[in-house]
Amino acid sequence: MISSLAFGAAPALAQDQKRTEVADMSAAIQRDLGLSADQVKRVSAQQERAIALDEQLQKELGDQIAGTYFDIKSGQLIVNTTDRGLLEKIKGAGAQPQLVQNNLKQLGLALHALGGPDTANADKREVVKSESKFAALGLDPVSNTVKVTATKEQLSSAREELAKYGSLVSIEVVDALPEPTINYMDGGDAINGTCSAGFNLRNPSTGAKFLLTAGHCVNAGSMLKGQGPVNFGTVLESWFPTFDDAIARNQNTGYWIQGPWFDSNPSNGSFHSFSGSTDAPVGTIVCKAGKTTKFTCGTITIKDEDVTYSNGDKIYNMTRHSACVEPGDSGGSNLSYIGGKFRAEGVTSGASMPIVDGKKRCRAVIGQQNISWYFPVADSLPYYGARYGATLW
Repeated sequence: MISSLAFGAAPALAQDQKRTEVADMSAAIQRDLGLSADQVKRVSAQQERAIALDEQLQKELGDQIAGTYFDIKSGQLIVNTTDRGLLEKIKGAGAQPQLVQNNLKQLGLALHALGGPDTANADKREVVKSESKFAALGLDPVSNTVKVTATKEQLSSAREELAKYGSLVSIEVVDALPEPTINYMDGGDAINGTCSAGFNLRNPSTGAKFLLTAGHCVNAGSMLKGQGPVNFGTVLESWFPTFDDAIARNQNTGYWIQGPWFDSNPSNGSFHSFSGSTDAPVGTIVCKAGKTTKFTCGTITIKDEDVTYSNGDKIYNMTRHSACVEPGDSGGSNLSYIGGKFRAEGVTSGASMPIVDGKKRCRAVIGQQNISWYFPVADSLPYYGARYGATLW
């Protein structure tokens, strides 16, 4: 991630100067999820085991399972299947099997029939366009359905079409369409005055340094600026719509210092480190850093969701979560908290935000669960790694 200096801060420190890391980062998780410090510690360890088990079972069983999710109450990975013959195998692997009605093929066919794309290949940046009429469309493993997120207007025009899918579909009605939330460089710090930094990247072979952020925040070929505003470097690629990420090259290394950091109080220097990345299952705790709402936490609610923003732009492969996101948080870092360490998950893209007192706010302000999205690093890193040799620190 890149970290930017806070306004009024002194020039960047020398490369060998020490930084003091914030020690306890569990307070935000406790606040937003209603957990105690001991519960956060326990869940962090449980999620580490669940992610490893999820990867194992996805490889072993593939389409024989109909989705997975982490259950924060039991601390177990729940594995859906329609095959009774797999129940003991799943249980023997250490997960909790759940017999469900709809298999993955049935759900996939319904998703496609409702307008979901045939494919969305983030590695090659190829996609078959979605024809969805709705705000969002994705597979929900908790309800074992295709979740259709729609406004009342969208729903009234499609109610008959949705009815024929019966138990394959669940419907969520929203009052606001999704919208982009548009000298240390730390994830979450302000960039270009309107967005937030995502993750610092580097090429270990050449020493080149980069910043990953949201595609809708910057244009390819433009100059990305951190706080000050001080030039950071040229945006090499920017993807939006279809995908939502961008990479910029650090061409001002004498000023901007980068490392595996994010800011828990953007852009005021409350830095913390992260290690590696995850592509965590539904139910996993995630926190996001952004210049507007600072450091907020929630859980993953849907993966690989197709989202249609209020202007008609369609984005694929998005991860939905319940942390608070508001305008200006776009591009900021989203992280899982696994085994007592933060891991990169994605860069903030947008949210469904009601108008409260004339401002777009996250839904928690009106007592509802937040609906927010990030574009996953599991899609960004393979692409930019192949193009520029860019990896996390």
